[in-house]
Amino acid sequence: MDDNEVIAVLVAGYDDEGAERATVILRDSHGNVSMKQMGVEDRLVQRAASTDRFRRGKPIVDPQSREVVGYELERVALSH
Repeated sequence: MDDNEVIAVLVAGYDDEGAERATVILRDSHGNVSMKQMGVEDRLVQRAASTDRFRRGKPIVDPQSREVVGYELERVALSH
């Protein structure tokens, strides 16, 4: 897991046990991309949350079910 970075947090919510979870897109050191459920307290999720800021953009809609499955991310420029 150490060679992965979170490149997007799609949906945050709670699992069946009430733990706060997030669906994230990960990229490994070889450029492979995967999607995974992670705890919001996970080190990778926390690092992503503290390094970049994004605002929720347009919804991503499943073409078959028409359900919103996530949102595009719009980077917010931080002044340093």
